[in-house]
Amino acid sequence: MSTHQIPYPSDFDVNYHEAAQEERVRRARAMIDPGDVISVVESRLSQEGDVTKHPLYQLTLFFLDRTHACDGGKLFDDWKVQILAAIDTCLDDALEVMEG
Repeated sequence: MSTHQIPYPSDFDVNYHEAAQEERVRRARAMIDPGDVISVVESRLSQEGDVTKHPLYQLTLFFLDRTHACDGGKLFDDWKVQILAAIDTCLDDALEVMEG
């Protein structure tokens, strides 16, 4: 007996828990202040003991005439990694505040 012709509501496949979590995350992201993200990035970078791992290291060498070029794409990518990690931290904090 085939059941592929049996109609069912269009919202039958909706995962309401997932939709509720997505909405919580959207509201938490809206609560994040850019200054807080920058503060997290600066705090993490200040704790780094190896200056060569700082995203501005190669650019600084360039301006000190100690290197011939600085890869702008890598500079952007390095900062992107730092910022996205800081946003994740701030998002976790915002979600925790929303639960409390």
